[in-house]
Amino acid sequence: MKNLTDNLNTTCKALWESPPVPPDDFFSLVRNFNHGARLLCLVHASVRLGIFDILEEWRTEEEIGDYIKYPHPVTDYFQGLIKTGLVDYKDEKIRNTPVASTYLNRESPYFQGAYIDKSIQHLKDLWVNLSVIMNSGPVAYDEEVFFADLSLPSMAQNAICGRLQEVVSALRSLPGFLKMKKMVDLGGGHGLYAIALACQNPNLIATVFDLPGVIPLAEEYIKRHEMSSRVKTKGGNFFEDPIGQDYDLILSSSNPSGKKPDMLGKISDALMPGGYFVSIQPGDEVAPYDPLHELEFFLWTFDKEDHPKQTWTKNKKFLTDEYLQALRENNLNICSITRVSDPYVKDYGVTMMIAQKS
Repeated sequence: MKNLTDNLNTTCKALWESPPVPPDDFFSLVRNFNHGARLLCLVHASVRLGIFDILEEWRTEEEIGDYIKYPHPVTDYFQGLIKTGLVDYKDEKIRNTPVASTYLNRESPYFQGAYIDKSIQHLKDLWVNLSVIMNSGPVAYDEEVFFADLSLPSMAQNAICGRLQEVVSALRSLPGFLKMKKMVDLGGGHGLYAIALACQNPNLIATVFDLPGVIPLAEEYIKRHEMSSRVKTKGGNFFEDPIGQDYDLILSSSNPSGKKPDMLGKISDALMPGGYFVSIQPGDEVAPYDPLHELEFFLWTFDKEDHPKQTWTKNKKFLTDEYLQALRENNLNICSITRVSDPYVKDYGVTMMIAQKS
């Protein structure tokens, strides 16, 4: 009875006694967390509404209101855009900063709308439901849908911010590049590497090899760049299906085809003598530690995935002793190992290995 009375007295005292810790810091923290999430949602909505498209010119609040159908409080929306830091403000008008013009205008070749979409989708699917996931297990995505609709469009837009150009420049400098006639990009996804290399070499016929559900995305990019005559697609599983023969160049970027030692025999067999195998993979450089990023990796999986996340090649070291030995056994001689910057993560890079078949 005494414990019940003590608990009751403690509860009742809270009605007239202030908290033992002042509330200001707590509510400030929560407001800051909430503020960041709201700004991301505001940017996402503005991209979808095309607001950053029209802000290549100075616009008043009234002009912004003309592009929003429902009569929302445009003043607050206008002021919210200023809070993002993505617009300049002068004489009661706003205009894109160079950052917004480059990455949030849908007409820009460096547009990052798919990256913003993926960020919002992960908030909805994973973080809002974190308590459920922590008790019930990860969200299960269909692998082909995940890559085609969520992951690869974002990866394509991220790649074009520097990584793609750095890789293409290096491969363009390979001896005999302009004499190459046939290449395949294994797990090529969006197809931008194949498209860019075919643009640089008018004699090159390139194939993007990936899961059947991913191929429509590659074909969309191929059509957009008017390269249908020289960049082809092939649906399949590179672990199980034939990948073709007589290639002058085989490329693998950020997928298991270029990171698993037991794939190297198949790759070597598909190369012409003197042909090049180029693999660009994470794992050899430690990214700045972000516990939230690491946690997010374990909040989702594929619905038909047989192996736990800990075994995925993404987080495994690339150039292991086993891998280097497999290269030698399959007559693939390393020409160079270089670092490729990956602006998606600040101060982080991936490893590009170029090997030639003897």
